[in-house]
Amino acid sequence: MTENNFYETLLNLPALRVEQIEPTGNRLIIHCHMLTEKDTCPSCQKETTRINQYTERTLRDLSIVGKEVRLKIRIPQFYCSECNRYFTHELSFADSNKSYTHRQSKWIFELCNSQPFTEVAALVNMSHKAVENLYFDRVKQEINVKERFKNVRKLGIDEISHRKGKKDYCCVLTDLERGIELDILPNRKKETIIAYFKALGDEICQQIQAVACDIWEPYILAARHCFPNAEITLDRFHVVKSLNESLDDIRKSLRQEYKNKEEYKKLKWLLYKQPKNCTQEQLDILHNAFIQSPTLNQFYIQRNRFHTIYDTATNSEEMKELLNIWTQQALKLEQPTLNKFVKTVQNWMSNIASFANTRISNAVTEGLNNLIRYVKRISFGIPNFEHLRLRVLAKSC
Repeated sequence: MTENNFYETLLNLPALRVEQIEPTGNRLIIHCHMLTEKDTCPSCQKETTRINQYTERTLRDLSIVGKEVRLKIRIPQFYCSECNRYFTHELSFADSNKSYTHRQSKWIFELCNSQPFTEVAALVNMSHKAVENLYFDRVKQEINVKERFKNVRKLGIDEISHRKGKKDYCCVLTDLERGIELDILPNRKKETIIAYFKALGDEICQQIQAVACDIWEPYILAARHCFPNAEITLDRFHVVKSLNESLDDIRKSLRQEYKNKEEYKKLKWLLYKQPKNCTQEQLDILHNAFIQSPTLNQFYIQRNRFHTIYDTATNSEEMKELLNIWTQQALKLEQPTLNKFVKTVQNWMSNIASFANTRISNAVTEGLNNLIRYVKRISFGIPNFEHLRLRVLAKSC
């Protein structure tokens, strides 16, 4: 096997013949030509064998033993006598307007999925802007939003801060069954969500059977408008979080009023835990605090009963009945912070109780939000929303 044949085998590119190998420093320039003797006219679709001239094109290819590879390719330009048109042969391994091969593009794209553009640029000896443009061009080609929504039955809707401290929230849409990001919207307004799903079409909207979201009215109203066949469930974590915050308000008031009482110190996270998850030492700490404050004890009991309703209710109607009983008991404590939560439960009773039917939560979505935080971290923040969206979707393909 000659040296040229060896490189032809190594490159494995169709109809490409190597003429000369030119090593220069850290680069390997491979002079080659296409063996194509005929082509189809893109205008009239007639085949022609008449070559008018040859053009030369330089492409960046995958490195070989640490050397950057440049392919200098001699490409035929054909003439079609049927329509009097000149056209250059299209390469199957590179786009016509790019200076690199498909596999080089794929390699850089994969590097960008776990590193900042500046680091990738240093690794491949390109400008960071060229790497960034290559990455986003490829993402736009690969992402098909309608295809991502195909067969989605359980939808999660949540938000995450785009720019921390700016109250600049993105709306995150996830497939709760497959555990992937479906898309990210620039804000969490009802109008934005409705317009987005209207553009996707009725077929996708009608296939959604269940939606999980937090206690944010625009999400609930948008879901009711867009998904006629879906049961909307308020995420258990967010509902219980609101109740825990009410419980913590009681703890804070006791801590402030009795600053020297040891029983009220280091209680916060213990109060959030259910008794079955506490050690005996932790139960003793709670018991001592409850002796000092019967109100805190009663509040804690009500919180645990609320958890029990979630765990035991078998359908939404049963859960509504249990929640109604619970709200009446909670109101008897006459605690303003608890009364506020009771009002929330009464306002969104049906959507809270639907958990007993769907058994879905936004835990998957909350976990996937870590992916967005990771992308922002390796990118040192992404002020451009569309770039953030594309980077996240590329990692969740």
